[in-house]
Parts: sequence; structure tokens; C-alpha cells
Amino acid sequence: MVDLLDQHRREGTRFEPTELIEEGMRIAVALTVSNPSWHGEAATDVFKVFSFEDNHVVLLQDCTGREDARAYLAS
Repeated sequence: MVDLLDQHRREGTRFEPTELIEEGMRIAVALTVSNPSWHGEAATDVFKVFSFEDNHVVLLQDCTGREDARAYLAS
């Protein structure tokens, strides 16, 4: 995973956190993702939900938007 993220960074992909939603041992992070090869178009409201256990991430869930992330947090 670290190698993949480093490859994205080398290729110019940038991830900017724009919103955090906490619920118990889970946190949803909204991201704007951009890459110079996308000609100025950025992907917005990309949500990742991280589930923690004993101070470690044990699950990473991709969500299709804010409502999907909120539903996952509530489950």
C-alpha cells in the first residue's frame, strides 16, 4: 500500500482531506483527489472510512459519498 501511494505521489496525484466525520471507533475522511494528467478536473467528495481497534486500522471502506459514509458509520 505504501509503495502504491508513493507511486501515485511520483505521478502527481494529490489527496487533500476536506472533511472528517467521527463516530465511535470509525472516522470518515472526505478527500479531493487531483492529478495533472486529468487537465484540471478533480474528484471531489471521495470518502474513505477507517475502522480502528486497539489503535490500529483494521478496515478501510470506500464510500460513494457523504450519505454512504454516514450510513456505514452508523452500521
